[in-house]
Amino acid sequence: MQTLATSAFAIRAIVPDDRQALERFYEALSADSLEARFHGGAPRISDSAACYFCGPDHRMREGFVAEVVNAQGRRTIVGHLCIEPLEPARPGVAEVAVVVADAWHRRGVGRTLLAAAIVWAEHHGIDHLSAWLLWGNAAMLNLVRSSGRPVSFGASDAGTIEAIIDVRATSVTPRAA
Repeated sequence: MQTLATSAFAIRAIVPDDRQALERFYEALSADSLEARFHGGAPRISDSAACYFCGPDHRMREGFVAEVVNAQGRRTIVGHLCIEPLEPARPGVAEVAVVVADAWHRRGVGRTLLAAAIVWAEHHGIDHLSAWLLWGNAAMLNLVRSSGRPVSFGASDAGTIEAIIDVRATSVTPRAA
């Protein structure tokens, strides 16, 4: 399993043993963060959702967590990203969803998680990553635009819009998030 580390946090593939830590992560999110992630506030994720998130096959479905380790060695998840294929309806396209702990916003967690997703997609035959955003979610809009890849916009529905990141395209200069 590959781990990408910064001085403040590390990014790694999610594993089944992360279930309880992931549940704690989602329980600690603000109502606004839950709304932005799920497009409808939920006080927590269900046990079955946590198991699903923590059980990607690492070939077609993937998940990453950003975590910090305190002085006592306790690991805490501060970000989560899911990649779900949209096959067979949209071959070569996978949906990506990301959420970052409120205290960790604007510290590079989302950008680093998205960069890991792009690298994973490149190595797994995914041409495009699709993210459904709330119209008012400027942070997510800035995040996808800062990916270093061309972004186009697709369908919109009930206050959401689809942002599509072209994974195949040669990297462009990333925009600041």
